[in-house]
Amino acid sequence: MLAVCAGCGDRWFEAGSLESAITNDQFTSWQQPSEWSQWRGGVLGGVVDDRPLPTEWRAGEGLLWEVEIPGRGNSSPVVVGDGVLLTSEVSTAAGDELAVICIDRFDGSQRWLTNVAMTRGRTHQKNGFASATVASDGERVFAGFGAAGLFCLNMAGELVWKAELPGDGHQWGSASSPVLFAGLVIQLAESPSESWLLAFDARTGREVWRTHRESRGCWTTPVLMERGASGGGDWQLVVNGTSSDNGQAGFVIAYEPSTGRELWRARGTSDIVCPTAIVADDQVISVSNNAVFAVGADGLGDVTTSHVRWRLPSGGAYVPSGVFYRNRIYLITDGGVVTCHRPDSGETLWRKRFRGTFSASLVAGDGKLYAVSEQGDVQVFEAGDEFVSLATNRFNDRCLATPAISSGQFLVRGESRLYCIGSAGDQRIADARPISADGAVPSPSDRQQPLEDAKATPNDAGGISQNDNL
Repeated sequence: MLAVCAGCGDRWFEAGSLESAITNDQFTSWQQPSEWSQWRGGVLGGVVDDRPLPTEWRAGEGLLWEVEIPGRGNSSPVVVGDGVLLTSEVSTAAGDELAVICIDRFDGSQRWLTNVAMTRGRTHQKNGFASATVASDGERVFAGFGAAGLFCLNMAGELVWKAELPGDGHQWGSASSPVLFAGLVIQLAESPSESWLLAFDARTGREVWRTHRESRGCWTTPVLMERGASGGGDWQLVVNGTSSDNGQAGFVIAYEPSTGRELWRARGTSDIVCPTAIVADDQVISVSNNAVFAVGADGLGDVTTSHVRWRLPSGGAYVPSGVFYRNRIYLITDGGVVTCHRPDSGETLWRKRFRGTFSASLVAGDGKLYAVSEQGDVQVFEAGDEFVSLATNRFNDRCLATPAISSGQFLVRGESRLYCIGSAGDQRIADARPISADGAVPSPSDRQQPLEDAKATPNDAGGISQNDNL
């Protein structure tokens, strides 16, 4: 069935007949997950504020376990029950394959590794083929690998279904993670030839709806937010940006997640968009390579002139996403400039530059924010209207992946290892058993040298270094 979006010109979406087990009641009663079970947690905001979190750690103190991860990947860890899930590109006798990995969250031992497909298409050397983070509903694991497809596994690592994604991929690869909503798996699939936002039945893999997008490549992950009583449904799905390949400003667009119908759009994003939009109460903060602006999220149609509340001329990131935490917006640029803003006006309250470069997004909890540099430094600072540094912790590893927070613990993926930091509580602690893959993949540091101002350089041993309290 084709439908035209009211107020959106000739843009259209195609809705399935919903012959799956998904019901309207599931859409209206859906509640956000409590675990860090998909990209940046529950509704993809990067915040968990339920218990104390570690501030500083050093060799022999605070590190519960570390374990070697086979292959290469920039995907973030997610936590479901007593398992940690992530993806990787591994070399086997057959060639480079895409894998989903489950690690025991208590001791770091590998539970299973499932190769689901061969790598397909092209990618940027820094991006790789395993940059999208998995999502899990507690019964299944969903992994998006761009041109290779969307895969569903059970919690034992067995393949349940695979869905082909439209388009022929992008020369820089893909990075958009699947998003879960009320029995649906929603996946952004963009390429220069065609771009779509699609939803699949999580249980069967059947396509439920698809919405065409006027974009030639976008690396963002959609974010969920409550829409309120203004119409269009209780929830909306916001995609930060469209790409024209000609330098024109793109749009941040909101969709109804149950149908794919476009709700509103606002122009102002850069031509290449990676960060996930930030939900700040009743507004969306769009960040993309200098461009930063706030949109009231209760409109319909093109709301560029009616609902854009403020804009900043600079300060947006190319890759890392910011957070909205304790009524403040925190942003970090690829060059390490972190800023704090008022959500109602965009006013900058403070600005600080960290040493190094940054691809990982900010995460927050327990009154603290964490910024992980590519060189392996973890800056910990207070949430507040003045900048207060709490600690600088160092890994002897290159870090591009966004960390995860779960049960008072902080999980960081390095170039070759996964680290668990925090308090053991009543959990079992044991030395993690190293994991090896069939063959080896080239290290990203073999292709791109760390910057000269790096405080830590990757080494074969991994591990953490002495921390600096500032």
